[in-house]
Amino acid sequence: MTHHNAPLNFSHAPNNHNFALSEKSLHEIQMHLMNKQELRLRYIQLMNDAQHMLGRQEAIDLIKESEMIWKKLSA
Repeated sequence: MTHHNAPLNFSHAPNNHNFALSEKSLHEIQMHLMNKQELRLRYIQLMNDAQHMLGRQEAIDLIKESEMIWKKLSA
């Protein structure tokens, strides 16, 4: 059973979103994503190094303290 008189809803169409993809080239978007991935990998490596050098609990304490400092600096 189809409803031929039902109103069409195109709110999900890509043109209705406020994406500014036309303002950035695909290359710029890829570079941005790659930079974020590099930062994630570096962060993981730093956390692993801290755990190996300091031990698990000391590394956790260091991370918590660094997060508190970062929040204060960012405020």
